[in-house]
Amino acid sequence: MIDKYFIDTNILVYLFSEIEIEKSDKCSDILSQLSNHVQFVLSTQVINEFSNVSISKFHKDATEVKSIIDILSEFEIVINDVDIIKKGIDIKFKYQLSFWDSLIVSAAKSAKCNIILSEDLQDGQVIEGVKIQNPFIHDLINSKI
Repeated sequence: MIDKYFIDTNILVYLFSEIEIEKSDKCSDILSQLSNHVQFVLSTQVINEFSNVSISKFHKDATEVKSIIDILSEFEIVINDVDIIKKGIDIKFKYQLSFWDSLIVSAAKSAKCNIILSEDLQDGQVIEGVKIQNPFIHDLINSKI
């Protein structure tokens, strides 16, 4: 069975960043080198947050953002439905996370992901059976290949 890695919004933001070049290169390396070994998963929340940052912070135009979304649609996409939202609320109160981080965990769990790649959540923590890994701390490429 292939491992599934959920990608948090911050990783996508770095991937397409023209400012944080070192982190952008690291994210690009991770995605390209692990693509044959793991399945990457996103949620509608991640795509929405990424779109917002791209438009409001990086001032990308609509055509460019929609082009990137077309690329991202190649990944498995979890739709944050009512069940995921309710489970996210439970996770929020159980683990004292922000509501938005709880939705990330809920979506990752619903997709049966092993790992959430995130710089924002606590590295190494296991929440609802999903491990958080900060790709800027760990050598994910050599540990997986």
